[in-house]
Amino acid sequence: MDKLTYYDTLANLLPGVVFLWAISVLGPIPGDKVPLLLTSNTIIDSILFVALGYVVGHLIQFISRYSIEPFIKWAFWKGLFFSDIYLVGAFKKCSEVELRRYVSFAETKLGFSADDLSVLQDPNVLSDNTKKKKSLELSRAIYRTVDAKTQDASLALKAHSQNTFYSLFRNLSAVFLLLGAANLCALLFKTVSPSYIICFATIFNFLAALAFMIRAKQRGELYVKGLFWSYI
Repeated sequence: MDKLTYYDTLANLLPGVVFLWAISVLGPIPGDKVPLLLTSNTIIDSILFVALGYVVGHLIQFISRYSIEPFIKWAFWKGLFFSDIYLVGAFKKCSEVELRRYVSFAETKLGFSADDLSVLQDPNVLSDNTKKKKSLELSRAIYRTVDAKTQDASLALKAHSQNTFYSLFRNLSAVFLLLGAANLCALLFKTVSPSYIICFATIFNFLAALAFMIRAKQRGELYVKGLFWSYI
């Protein structure tokens, strides 16, 4: 069996383990009611806990992709991925000097047409739906080309690691959002007695979810920027 990859460990296993640990500390379920020990064998239980954390981590990955990620895109990136808008000058996500350099590189080294690339530097592109669609497709295509070439050549390793951290922070945001929502539901439906501890945990969970969401946004942008900085 293959070993867990760096991505699997950080993006899937770690959030799953954090959720299983935090549900009895920051969630509405008391610790003595969470059956972490399943066989009373320390070694076997540790293996089962890690395996369960990995499975839970994949579920959190799925939840975060359809909850946290759309919100990040809506709040920070005009409802799109950062890679879709990074090379579109009208969105002003990179400087004019950088954009000219990237456009020139895309033409001379990646084989994109100069006529097609001109739309990326059009200041009025957002007012024309046809040009806007074309510019977004071009930005996405150039990014994917650079991403593939750097992976094939084992380049921009630091930039690619930012993508792993993007997934990690996005998934951790989902973890604390789920815990906060569980606490809030428990308080509203009175399945737990209101207390300073549960109220503090609820507030903490929502703030942690927001903090990790912002960190995910930052790492997502560093990933795309780092690819171009390293490769070009």
